Amino acid sequence: MKLLPAVLLATVSLLGLAGCSSVPLDEEGDTQAVYQLREFKMVVNSTAPVAAAATQKAFKDLDLFETKVVLNTYDAELSARSREDQKVHVSIAEINSRQTMLKIRWGGLGDKVNSQTLYQHIERNLGR
Repeated sequence: MKLLPAVLLATVSLLGLAGCSSVPLDEEGDTQAVYQLREFKMVVNSTAPVAAAATQKAFKDLDLFETKVVLNTYDAELSARSREDQKVHVSIAEINSRQTMLKIRWGGLGDKVNSQTLYQHIERNLGR
């Protein structure tokens, strides 16, 4: 029983350190993504199939080796590996007919900078 408060304190501390932060995507700060629990999250104005195709193109742009693709009508799961053998996972789910949620996790512990770079490539590919 004496161990319970210590375990509880450690758990709360770890959850507090994981935290949540906003990631500005433009210079004015009008567009922001969320980096929460080591995962980069952003809504794009697109359908899931179009976002999945843009993600596959972004994988190639960033020299990532695609390892898994599961495409459904309203969602997709894509995985790749970096040259440093870090796993990159992108989860795509339509919110409605015009918006889709992207969730990016780069590496086991997450990498905000690389996740944001991947997002920027996906967003650029959606515009093409």
